[in-house]
Amino acid sequence: MTPDANKHITLPPEVAKRLNVHKGDRVQLTLSTKADDAVIITPNKAVREEQTLPIRWFLIPSLITSILFFWNFFNKHQTQIPLSGDNSIASFVIILGIISGVLSFITFYLKQRHEIQQWLPGSLYWRSFPTILLSFIIILSICVLGFFWFAGLLFKGITFDQFTSTFLFFIFVSLINYLMILAVSALSADMIYSLLVSVIVGGALSSMITNSNKRWWEHNLSFLGTAKAANGWTFNVTLMVSALLTVALVDFIFSSLEKKFGHSWRLLVLRILLTLTALCLGGVGLFANNGRGWMHLLHDLSARWMVYLLIIIILAIHYLLPHLTREFLLLSYSIGGLLVVTSILFQPIGYLSLTAYEMIGFTIAFSWMVLLLQTLQRRLFETNNVFHVDVE
Repeated sequence: MTPDANKHITLPPEVAKRLNVHKGDRVQLTLSTKADDAVIITPNKAVREEQTLPIRWFLIPSLITSILFFWNFFNKHQTQIPLSGDNSIASFVIILGIISGVLSFITFYLKQRHEIQQWLPGSLYWRSFPTILLSFIIILSICVLGFFWFAGLLFKGITFDQFTSTFLFFIFVSLINYLMILAVSALSADMIYSLLVSVIVGGALSSMITNSNKRWWEHNLSFLGTAKAANGWTFNVTLMVSALLTVALVDFIFSSLEKKFGHSWRLLVLRILLTLTALCLGGVGLFANNGRGWMHLLHDLSARWMVYLLIIIILAIHYLLPHLTREFLLLSYSIGGLLVVTSILFQPIGYLSLTAYEMIGFTIAFSWMVLLLQTLQRRLFETNNVFHVDVE
């Protein structure tokens, strides 16, 4: 049987119900090399995407919060409600909408645990839950704050009556609940990879754009997270969220590798080094580079050790992760050499500015780290036989 062969499989009713598949749907059949985990059946991504979310899951919490919103302003006899500012549609969406979205995320995460445990099994499902939840809370908060900040600039001073305001509030909260539930249903390792790249690129670019009038490039990249920068907290939060997502990916990948190949001191050392690198990335954002003092020292220490750890990983990758392809090793050593060259061009030569050095070094290092995690994930499936079959 080939992976694309047109074959069929008959599933017991209880199995089909648990997988949420029907006759004619296509599923992925994985034949594992381990005797205790011989056959794994997973619905195709395309099939899962076609499944509609029950309307009640995001409408009911939206209706409840909308009633609270209306009652608050009706009780205060406030007939006109501003779009943004204090005691406005925006402020209530930020508070009630985020709380509602988080509760929807938690509820659906627990409800969908059987599907999520297809790729995030056992204790890893519960261990990763706080990290994944916190990441999505921060991302949701930034998106909502950013949206209403921009809306406040576009529609400055606009107000609405109670019923129109309640309807707008209902639309915003419904959208938040729907997107949070949709995020759970689409949750996968690949989705976290995409989210990680989107967060770090989007957060960095938005910080650069909002600080363009402050000529941030005349200082350094870390200036974007200082008190002197406009909305410096967004840059710092971007780094912290990226660190959380990286920790979750490392935990998932190495726990799965250990389950498949058994305990290995090489994998353990690599896991510790990658986790420490992610924590250093978070430390760069947590400890803003505001002049002198202990925050400045911790910021520099985090940034310095992040580079040191990446160089150590690149130099030791051949020993910590045997059987890597020649192309990946050559790429790794080339990146390591490029980091050394840029460091020399920065100091002692002084050809590169601090801003250029930080941007080049961070871009190269982050790209290689994501590539390494993807290489490790592919190793999980390299010894499996995967087939696609239709359900009867």
